[in-house]
Amino acid sequence: MHNSIALIRKDFILTRKFALLLIPYFVLMLYSNAQAYTVFSLLPALLLLINACTIDMQHNNQKFLATLPVPRQQLIQAKYMTIIPLSLFSLICTLIMYWIAVTLGKLDDPLRWRELGLITAVIPLLASFYLPLYYWLGQKGMQFVNVVFMMVIMLSFTTFGSLNKEFPALAQWVQNGKIENMLLLVIGVLAYLIIIYASYLISSRIYMHKDI
Repeated sequence: MHNSIALIRKDFILTRKFALLLIPYFVLMLYSNAQAYTVFSLLPALLLLINACTIDMQHNNQKFLATLPVPRQQLIQAKYMTIIPLSLFSLICTLIMYWIAVTLGKLDDPLRWRELGLITAVIPLLASFYLPLYYWLGQKGMQFVNVVFMMVIMLSFTTFGSLNKEFPALAQWVQNGKIENMLLLVIGVLAYLIIIYASYLISSRIYMHKDI
């Protein structure tokens, strides 16, 4: 556990300078479209994850980490666990932006905490598609993947706006917290967990057999 915490801390150290660039991002979002604050919580965590992975590749950190007395599987676990504090960091920043927007009079509606929680939960899901590609393609293919992944993230901004039409039950829960079909909820949660766990298994298999 101590090794995992140290590895997570390593990723935060790598991204600490990049995290400062998120300040103008939130300021811009605050003044341009504060009403969509829930959706804007999606980008910071994923940007920090991509930045940490890119720096790892550029400085061949994977080769160094492979020489440490730490099982490769634990390296993978730490990378996936990093998603949790990154998501919480993005959530906290969004809550601070919401508080500032309310203080400045740009927002007067109550905190849409269910919608915000749902979008925060999407962060690990998107990261689960990114990380296997990160371990599979390596440095040569990651530049292309980063560009494509960023485009997917940008498209997701518009996708969340159409959830009301595509998933009315989900939209109803966001609006009033009511769940009419518990079976559908259970299936959705199970699918969510299966995707993340399958991503972890794929990344582990790739990294365990990779010649670094």
